[in-house]
Amino acid sequence: MSILGVIVRCRMADLATVEQALRRLPGVDIAERPTGQADGRFVIVIEDTPDRAAAASMAEMALWPQVLNTSLVYEYSGPDAPSQTTPVEQYTDWRSSLADLARRHDTAPKR
Repeated sequence: MSILGVIVRCRMADLATVEQALRRLPGVDIAERPTGQADGRFVIVIEDTPDRAAAASMAEMALWPQVLNTSLVYEYSGPDAPSQTTPVEQYTDWRSSLADLARRHDTAPKR
C-alpha cells in the first residue's frame, strides 16, 4: 500500500474545474481550506485503490492541461507495497510514459 501527500497547483481560473476532477478520482482526498482562502493550490492525499496505484493517479494529474505542477511532499510505502491488486507491475511503470498513462486513464477535466 502507498499513501502520497501531494500539492497540486493550478491557475485560479481553473480552481473549480480541477477540484471537481480531483473529487471524481478514487483514492483521492482533498484537505479542506479555510473559507475565502484560495491560491490555486490543493493539498491532497492519494491512496492505492484496487484498480490503480497512487503514483499513477499523481502522474495522471500532472498531465491535466489545467495543472501547472504537482509536488510530492510525503510518501508512505508499507510492507504491503506495491499492492498486488494494482495494475502497476513494477514501481517504474507509471514513470515510463505519462502520455501512455493519459491515454489509458483519460479523466482530464473538461472545460
